[in-house]
Amino acid sequence: MNLSQAAAQILRQAERYLPHLTPRQYTEQPPLLQDSSIGQHTRHYIEFFECLIAQSQQPGGEIDYSKRQRSPEVETHPGQALKRIDHICDQLQQLEQARPLQLQCRDLQQTQVPFTVATNLERELVYNIEHTIHHLAIIKIGLAIVAPNLKLPEAFGTAPSTVAHRASR
Repeated sequence: MNLSQAAAQILRQAERYLPHLTPRQYTEQPPLLQDSSIGQHTRHYIEFFECLIAQSQQPGGEIDYSKRQRSPEVETHPGQALKRIDHICDQLQQLEQARPLQLQCRDLQQTQVPFTVATNLERELVYNIEHTIHHLAIIKIGLAIVAPNLKLPEAFGTAPSTVAHRASR
């Protein structure tokens, strides 16, 4: 399995919850989630992938995740999130995997002094996969609150290395 396929597989985990949530459940902001919603977490990881795909194809290959769109539609409508995930999965298959990129970093120490880090598409795909798993883990907690009857696979929102470690015990 290549990284684009792995990314699509992680993104498709959203199919386990998005079709089953009402807009109210999707936008509810439980205190346990620091008053954030499942929709906000979903939008966040979707837009990181969209940002990577769009910017990696531009001349110069500069990636700046702070320039993502922050779409209210994706944050408030589960169906819109599913459509965007489908589109991302299609686009992932067409990426030039070995492409060198430059990651623009800002606000890491709240100094507002930007700097650039050499990277590549493979490394950024790995980052986005891990980042999405992290948000899916948070979403799993939120789902236990807003949709307690929704059954998810045990491995939902869990890193593959953690799944393998648990299986080896």
